Amino acid sequence: MKDLRKDFNYQSKSFKMSKGHEKSFENKLDNAFGKKPKQDWSMVYKMAAVLIIAVLSTVFIMNQNQSFFDKPVLEKTENVKIGLGDLSPELKNIEDYYLTSIKLELATLETSPEYDAMVDSYLEELQNINKAYTDLEQELNSVGISEDIINAMIDNLQLRLELLQDLKQKLNHLNQNKNEKNSVYQI
Repeated sequence: MKDLRKDFNYQSKSFKMSKGHEKSFENKLDNAFGKKPKQDWSMVYKMAAVLIIAVLSTVFIMNQNQSFFDKPVLEKTENVKIGLGDLSPELKNIEDYYLTSIKLELATLETSPEYDAMVDSYLEELQNINKAYTDLEQELNSVGISEDIINAMIDNLQLRLELLQDLKQKLNHLNQNKNEKNSVYQI
């Protein structure tokens, strides 16, 4: 086999490119194929995102300021009543328990016409105690939260429930006595 290097005498010739050769080659390529610049859409997207954020922020801030100025300032004339249940969840549970029990006792109260006077006196006393509870609520709102007022309100609820239970017990006792007398007369 023949050595090709000898035929072409590579050692004596230089393979370095002349200055400007690369530029002239690029120019020839550009002329032959045309230079097509890449469109960089990322910059357009970034600018659009910034514009959208700016518009939305402006709208949000304008709405906040508008709603802030539209809200009326709480006036002293507006009375916000605070009840026992508004102070804490535990007190709400206590108040709900007693009020539900009181309503249940009233709903299951069985009376007869002969005991109407006694029932009316109990119900009148119950109204007085209820009025005292309303006064305690007003005091809670005017004076402020106080342990004494809270305890008095709970005691008031207990007293109302006990009063109704006492009335029911007396009515049951009177009805039992009446039934016993009727059974004695029947024998």
